[in-house]
Amino acid sequence: MYNPYMTGKHVYLRAPVEEDALGHWHEWFSDEETTKHLPDRFWPNTREEQLSFLKSLGDRSRLALSVICRENDRHIGVVSLSSINWVHRYADIAIVIGDREYHRGAYAIEAFSLMLKVAFSRLNLNTIKSAYAASNEASRRIHSVFKFTTVGTYKGLLFIDGRRDDMVAAMLSQETWMKRNMPEKPAA
Repeated sequence: MYNPYMTGKHVYLRAPVEEDALGHWHEWFSDEETTKHLPDRFWPNTREEQLSFLKSLGDRSRLALSVICRENDRHIGVVSLSSINWVHRYADIAIVIGDREYHRGAYAIEAFSLMLKVAFSRLNLNTIKSAYAASNEASRRIHSVFKFTTVGTYKGLLFIDGRRDDMVAAMLSQETWMKRNMPEKPAA
Protein backbone atom coordinates (compact mmCIF):
# COMPACT_ATOMS: atom_id res chain seq x y z
CA MET A 1 0.00 0.00 0.00
CA TYR A 2 1.20 3.46 -0.85
CA ASN A 3 0.20 6.35 1.43
CA PRO A 4 -3.18 4.92 2.60
CA TYR A 5 -5.64 7.44 4.03
CA MET A 6 -8.42 4.96 4.87
CA THR A 7 -8.11 1.20 4.55
CA GLY A 8 -10.67 -1.55 4.01
CA LYS A 9 -10.51 -5.26 3.34
CA HIS A 10 -10.49 -5.06 -0.49
CA VAL A 11 -9.60 -1.43 -1.22
CA TYR A 12 -7.88 1.53 0.32
CA LEU A 13 -8.28 5.23 -0.34
CA ARG A 14 -5.35 7.56 -0.88
CA ALA A 15 -4.65 10.99 -2.29
CA PRO A 16 -4.54 10.92 -6.09
CA VAL A 17 -1.09 11.18 -7.63
CA GLU A 18 0.14 12.21 -11.06
CA GLU A 19 0.60 8.56 -12.08
CA ASP A 20 -3.17 8.08 -11.58
CA ALA A 21 -3.95 10.92 -13.99
CA LEU A 22 -1.38 9.65 -16.50
CA GLY A 23 -2.76 6.10 -16.24
CA HIS A 24 -6.31 5.08 -17.17
CA TRP A 25 -8.25 7.59 -15.02
CA HIS A 26 -8.88 9.95 -17.92
CA GLU A 27 -10.22 7.07 -20.02
CA TRP A 28 -12.95 6.27 -17.49
CA PHE A 29 -14.51 9.68 -18.04
CA SER A 30 -14.59 9.18 -21.80
CA ASP A 31 -16.08 5.67 -21.58
CA GLU A 32 -19.76 5.61 -22.59
CA GLU A 33 -20.74 2.83 -20.17
CA THR A 34 -18.95 4.36 -17.17
CA THR A 35 -20.35 7.85 -17.74
CA LYS A 36 -23.85 6.86 -18.82
CA HIS A 37 -25.48 7.95 -15.55
CA LEU A 38 -23.17 10.86 -14.71
CA PRO A 39 -24.97 14.19 -15.16
CA ASP A 40 -21.95 16.15 -16.39
CA ARG A 41 -19.72 13.86 -18.44
CA PHE A 42 -20.59 14.24 -22.12
CA TRP A 43 -17.30 15.58 -23.48
CA PRO A 44 -14.27 13.37 -24.05
CA ASN A 45 -11.57 13.52 -21.39
CA THR A 46 -7.80 13.70 -21.87
CA ARG A 47 -4.71 13.11 -19.76
CA GLU A 48 -4.11 16.86 -19.75
CA GLU A 49 -7.61 17.56 -18.44
CA GLN A 50 -7.21 14.87 -15.79
CA LEU A 51 -3.87 16.39 -14.71
CA SER A 52 -5.54 19.81 -14.55
CA PHE A 53 -8.30 18.36 -12.35
CA LEU A 54 -5.69 16.75 -10.10
CA LYS A 55 -3.90 20.10 -9.70
CA SER A 56 -7.21 21.80 -8.81
CA LEU A 57 -7.71 19.62 -5.73
CA GLY A 58 -5.83 21.95 -3.38
CA ASP A 59 -8.77 23.82 -1.90
CA ARG A 60 -10.74 22.47 1.06
CA SER A 61 -14.15 22.46 -0.65
CA ARG A 62 -13.47 19.07 -2.26
CA LEU A 63 -11.82 15.84 -1.18
CA ALA A 64 -11.19 13.40 -4.02
CA LEU A 65 -9.48 10.11 -3.23
CA SER A 66 -8.20 7.36 -5.46
CA VAL A 67 -9.73 3.93 -4.89
CA ILE A 68 -6.94 1.36 -4.91
CA CYS A 69 -7.31 -2.44 -4.99
CA ARG A 70 -5.34 -3.80 -2.03
CA GLU A 71 -4.50 -7.07 -3.79
CA ASN A 72 -2.42 -5.45 -6.55
CA ASP A 73 -2.22 -1.68 -5.79
CA ARG A 74 -4.20 -0.96 -8.97
CA HIS A 75 -6.02 2.38 -9.28
CA ILE A 76 -9.61 1.31 -10.00
CA GLY A 77 -11.74 4.35 -9.24
CA VAL A 78 -12.28 7.62 -7.48
CA VAL A 79 -14.57 8.69 -4.65
CA SER A 80 -15.19 12.25 -3.59
CA LEU A 81 -16.80 14.68 -1.24
CA SER A 82 -17.52 17.94 -3.03
CA SER A 83 -19.18 21.27 -2.30
CA ILE A 84 -18.06 20.81 1.31
CA ASN A 85 -19.75 23.44 3.45
CA TRP A 86 -17.77 23.85 6.67
CA VAL A 87 -20.34 26.16 8.30
CA HIS A 88 -23.39 23.93 7.85
CA ARG A 89 -21.18 20.77 7.78
CA TYR A 90 -22.48 18.99 4.68
CA ALA A 91 -21.05 17.69 1.40
CA ASP A 92 -22.02 15.81 -1.75
CA ILE A 93 -20.65 12.28 -2.23
CA ALA A 94 -19.87 10.59 -5.54
CA ILE A 95 -18.07 7.45 -6.66
CA VAL A 96 -16.89 6.03 -9.96
CA ILE A 97 -15.29 2.61 -10.28
CA GLY A 98 -13.82 3.16 -13.72
CA ASP A 99 -11.87 -0.05 -14.20
CA ARG A 100 -14.42 -2.45 -15.68
CA GLU A 101 -12.72 -5.49 -14.14
CA TYR A 102 -13.83 -4.15 -10.74
CA HIS A 103 -17.45 -3.22 -11.50
CA ARG A 104 -18.64 -6.40 -9.79
CA GLY A 105 -17.91 -7.32 -6.21
CA ALA A 106 -17.49 -5.37 -3.01
CA TYR A 107 -15.20 -2.62 -4.35
CA ALA A 108 -17.74 0.18 -4.80
CA ILE A 109 -19.62 -0.62 -1.58
CA GLU A 110 -16.42 -0.71 0.45
CA ALA A 111 -15.00 2.49 -1.09
CA PHE A 112 -18.32 4.29 -0.49
CA SER A 113 -18.34 3.02 3.09
CA LEU A 114 -14.79 4.23 3.68
CA MET A 115 -15.65 7.69 2.33
CA LEU A 116 -18.69 7.90 4.62
CA LYS A 117 -16.37 7.05 7.51
CA VAL A 118 -14.03 9.85 6.41
CA ALA A 119 -16.97 12.27 6.17
CA PHE A 120 -18.54 11.47 9.52
CA SER A 121 -15.68 10.38 11.77
CA ARG A 122 -12.66 12.27 10.41
CA LEU A 123 -14.19 15.45 9.00
CA ASN A 124 -17.13 15.57 11.44
CA LEU A 125 -19.67 16.46 8.76
CA ASN A 126 -23.35 16.36 9.75
CA THR A 127 -24.97 15.46 6.44
CA ILE A 128 -23.96 13.77 3.21
CA LYS A 129 -26.07 14.57 0.16
CA SER A 130 -26.25 12.56 -3.01
CA ALA A 131 -28.15 12.36 -6.27
CA TYR A 132 -28.45 9.62 -8.85
CA ALA A 133 -30.35 8.73 -12.02
CA ALA A 134 -33.49 6.75 -11.19
CA SER A 135 -32.58 4.20 -13.87
CA ASN A 136 -29.19 3.53 -12.24
CA GLU A 137 -29.92 0.35 -10.30
CA ALA A 138 -26.39 0.11 -8.84
CA SER A 139 -26.69 3.61 -7.35
CA ARG A 140 -30.14 2.87 -5.97
CA ARG A 141 -28.78 -0.25 -4.25
CA ILE A 142 -25.77 1.50 -2.73
CA HIS A 143 -28.00 4.24 -1.31
CA SER A 144 -30.32 1.60 0.10
CA VAL A 145 -27.46 -0.34 1.71
CA PHE A 146 -26.31 2.78 3.57
CA LYS A 147 -29.85 3.85 4.52
CA PHE A 148 -29.91 7.15 2.65
CA THR A 149 -33.26 8.92 2.89
CA THR A 150 -34.82 9.98 -0.40
CA VAL A 151 -35.70 13.66 -0.07
CA GLY A 152 -37.03 14.39 -3.52
CA THR A 153 -37.04 13.70 -7.23
CA TYR A 154 -36.23 15.99 -10.12
CA LYS A 155 -38.69 14.71 -12.72
CA GLY A 156 -37.22 14.28 -16.19
CA LEU A 157 -34.05 16.22 -15.36
CA LEU A 158 -31.62 13.85 -17.09
CA PHE A 159 -31.40 12.63 -20.69
CA ILE A 160 -30.14 9.03 -20.82
CA ASP A 161 -30.36 6.64 -23.77
CA GLY A 162 -32.62 8.97 -25.70
CA ARG A 163 -35.16 9.30 -22.88
CA ARG A 164 -35.85 11.65 -19.99
CA ASP A 165 -34.92 10.18 -16.61
CA ASP A 166 -35.54 11.36 -13.06
CA MET A 167 -32.78 12.37 -10.69
CA VAL A 168 -33.28 11.14 -7.14
CA ALA A 169 -31.97 13.35 -4.31
CA ALA A 170 -30.96 11.62 -1.08
CA MET A 171 -29.21 12.34 2.18
CA LEU A 172 -27.64 10.57 5.14
CA SER A 173 -27.12 12.14 8.57
CA GLN A 174 -24.12 11.62 10.80
CA GLU A 175 -26.51 10.55 13.57
CA THR A 176 -28.02 7.77 11.44
CA TRP A 177 -24.58 6.62 10.30
CA MET A 178 -23.17 6.69 13.85
CA LYS A 179 -26.04 4.59 15.25
CA ARG A 180 -25.34 1.94 12.65
CA ASN A 181 -21.54 2.04 12.63
CA MET A 182 -20.41 3.22 16.05
CA PRO A 183 -22.35 1.26 18.66
CA GLU A 184 -22.39 2.84 22.11
CA LYS A 185 -19.87 1.41 24.52
CA PRO A 186 -21.24 0.28 27.88
CA ALA A 187 -20.46 2.61 30.77
CA ALA A 188 -17.48 1.49 32.85
